[in-house]
Amino acid sequence: MSNTEFFHSISDELEQLPVWSPEKADPNGTLILSIDMNKGFTRSGALSSPRIAAILPATRSFFKSCRDRGLFIAAVTDFHSADSAELASFPPHCLEDSAEPELAPEIGEFPQKILTKNSTNAFFAPGMDRLLEGKQTVVVTGCCTDLCVMQFALSLKAYANQQDCPLDVIVPRQLVETYDAPGHPAGLMQNLALHMMLQNGIRVVQYLPTK
Repeated sequence: MSNTEFFHSISDELEQLPVWSPEKADPNGTLILSIDMNKGFTRSGALSSPRIAAILPATRSFFKSCRDRGLFIAAVTDFHSADSAELASFPPHCLEDSAEPELAPEIGEFPQKILTKNSTNAFFAPGMDRLLEGKQTVVVTGCCTDLCVMQFALSLKAYANQQDCPLDVIVPRQLVETYDAPGHPAGLMQNLALHMMLQNGIRVVQYLPTK
């Protein structure tokens, strides 16, 4: 199979994903998690992206449905000091003395808990272990699909498998996004990341927002 054929096969795979909605979730065992939907990735700053900002309306619709259903919503946001080790790999972003770590205003009213992280992987954010206690389902939304979202989802699923815990990790396709830049074609990276998660036991689904 050529690279072009492989890419088209992934695109076809993603178009056939099952539809999922908050009505299918158990309020007692479900965590809805937003990753990095903050001002620094949606509004302004070195890593802000209009592609990521574009999923805010659907994310707001989703969170409203989750809140109406009584599901627990939490958020994780980047929060770096000027000497953060991560800044050796990425441009300065979401610095502690700026507004960039603040959640985007479209979704700020929904999280019942907000954690901060100093790396791309929210699995290691202080307090995440307590947030995950007693959860049978974790729905992951936010950015970037091929970085923070994928790292968290794969880490969480691998940890659950190590513990023989039947944890359902769900990623709604329409509620995650990545950025477009030279050497980082967003459409390709988005689809490859979703495919990789599917291959590793993550339940990637369709979410069709309602007005």
